[in-house]
Amino acid sequence: VIELKRDANPNVILNLLFKHTKMQDTFGVIMLALVDNEPKVLNLKEVLTHYIAFQKEVVTRRTIFELNKAEARAHILEGLRIAMDHIDEVIHMIRSSKKDEAGLSQDLCDAFGLSMIQAKAILAMQLRRLSGLERDKIENEYQQLLLTIEDLKDILANHDRVLQIIRDDLTEIDQKY
Repeated sequence: VIELKRDANPNVILNLLFKHTKMQDTFGVIMLALVDNEPKVLNLKEVLTHYIAFQKEVVTRRTIFELNKAEARAHILEGLRIAMDHIDEVIHMIRSSKKDEAGLSQDLCDAFGLSMIQAKAILAMQLRRLSGLERDKIENEYQQLLLTIEDLKDILANHDRVLQIIRDDLTEIDQKY
């Protein structure tokens, strides 16, 4: 609270406070940015437009990466599910095989319709883990991955979901800082 004399003008005093103290401060900003590999000075609206476009690209790329990773894991889990259906035959083939890993992988592919990636994942597991795998654990992980894949595909197909993710990220940054 600042008390003034009767004859003092409050607007003049306020302006002097702004000028000579840190109550009000100004600073200049040059918003220079690379747009299409060319330096440009942008106004606030253009900066925000380019930032949002960049964030859309980031969210899209991140979603594609997570989708590819989830699909690869689901592919391996499908192979493990097939191996679990024919567990005795798979273990017998592995134990009785005199071939190297590549030949054994090919035999598994031919016998059960597996891909090379699935066969190598089965061969990479220890026999005791392969025979001791919990079917429910594989099924639950597989079902969760299918839901995740559907969600990621929905994000890629729905522009509003991408914007909502950007909004949530910015809200999280705002709360953090």
